[in-house]
Amino acid sequence: MKRRLVAMFTAVTLVLSMAGCGGAKPAEEKKAADTTAAAADNAGGSADASEAPSEEMAKEVKKIVTVLPNVRGDGGTHDLACRASEAIADNIGAELDIIELGTAVTDSAKWEAAMSDLCEEDYDLIITGGSLMKDTIQTVAPMYPEIPFICYDVNLDFDSVDMPNVYAMDFHQNEAAYMAGVIAASMTKSDYVGFVGATKIPVIYDFMVGFISGAQAVNPDIKVAVAFTNDFNDATLAKELALAQITDGADVLFPACGNAAVGVYEAARDKSVSAIGNDQDVAAKYANSDESLEKVILASVMKKVDNAVSTAYERYTKGELPFGTQETVGVKEDGAGVVKNEYYEAQLPDEVKAVVTEYEGKIGSGEVTVPTAIGMDAEEIDGIISSAQ
Repeated sequence: MKRRLVAMFTAVTLVLSMAGCGGAKPAEEKKAADTTAAAADNAGGSADASEAPSEEMAKEVKKIVTVLPNVRGDGGTHDLACRASEAIADNIGAELDIIELGTAVTDSAKWEAAMSDLCEEDYDLIITGGSLMKDTIQTVAPMYPEIPFICYDVNLDFDSVDMPNVYAMDFHQNEAAYMAGVIAASMTKSDYVGFVGATKIPVIYDFMVGFISGAQAVNPDIKVAVAFTNDFNDATLAKELALAQITDGADVLFPACGNAAVGVYEAARDKSVSAIGNDQDVAAKYANSDESLEKVILASVMKKVDNAVSTAYERYTKGELPFGTQETVGVKEDGAGVVKNEYYEAQLPDEVKAVVTEYEGKIGSGEVTVPTAIGMDAEEIDGIISSAQ
């Protein structure tokens, strides 16, 4: 398998140079040509492209591109997408390019130009995702209806934009957080656990609601401290908030505050309590860099983007992937939940692992429906916080 890693400026430069040489068809011209061709096909009685069944999108894949609205090394969603892409390419012997759009670029027009150029490069499959890619996908993908897009961790507007060549998935983060709550309630000695969130937005509230619900499922009388940094990067403040919770009696902490979460892990280490990792395999992250942090992590929960992308590709090859639709995956599909590896095996006693398995089964069977903050009003959210005080 041939692999290539290309940075954002390279991709954009390629767009401009090819346009100057006449090697890339302008997006508007491409769209017009596709529209004309579709009209001709329809005049001859062919089915409209928007109604094409998923099996018609399936074709031999020899060349894949994975496009990141970031750079590799985030330790989370995009690294997992790259891992899945590499595994797919290895398995089928395909060429794989990974394009990093970078973290500093905010000009969506450049991203759209780069994506349009990639669509002219004879790729058989485009894998991309993240909420920052939403506008780029919705602008560019309809111009290239013959190219399949598998999109992860992004909620696209299929009601407003016709994208019959796009499959999108997002994740039940509330279910992952619920499992974190199950573990926290099973491991606490004080019957008091803590949650440190970032900004007060629906997705962070969703983590909080799931965590509280999971903890209460195991122990209806458990106390859950709740605090917010109002920032995704302020590790110092996250640590201060976590230390306050620990001082008040919390002995298992769960962050949902992005890069600031390291402050929560440091507080747990400094006060000899425990934490549950979020968004990535936190124990593995620190295993080779800071053993003192690795040791406080009981387990990690995350969106299992690698599993979800791999499963989507398998469905694609079978003609079973429902293009033109959005799907949400969670514990049942092994798309979100507990990371089970050597760290998990070493940290949790067998009786707690049995409880984890029990609640995973309940979610999978539908016996348990995890509440979500998405769509809740402020009064409902406040009520859930109050129920654990």
